[in-house]
Amino acid sequence: MDKEIYKFLHNLKSNFKRKTLNELLKEDKPHLIVNGQRHRIKKKELEFIKENISKDIRLPIVLEVDSSYDSGTVKIEGIEEVKLISKILGKKVSLFSEESILYIYKPELREVRRKLPTTTQYLFRVGLN
Repeated sequence: MDKEIYKFLHNLKSNFKRKTLNELLKEDKPHLIVNGQRHRIKKKELEFIKENISKDIRLPIVLEVDSSYDSGTVKIEGIEEVKLISKILGKKVSLFSEESILYIYKPELREVRRKLPTTTQYLFRVGLN
């Protein structure tokens, strides 16, 4: 039983090295290594990201799901990441703000994943209260 629990928890843990948008755009077949496996990135998504942000961004964009948050809450960190996701969702972000954290909810998450399926990655955290 303990082995099954360990295996389940281990599979929830995402292991990946992030690359910059510019690095991925230079690759013939853009990819990341996620949990030891090659994960293809769609060029169409990379072009969309390039058109919608002003600076380089590290990919994948991490969608953090933490058991200590309210149910269905996802945290996104990083100034460029917040700007991009806000733009996709049609949320206003102050031009003078350097907000680096955004919380979104299930319906918004579906919209983000529909637009960026290969350039976003879930990160699950188990919060102990």
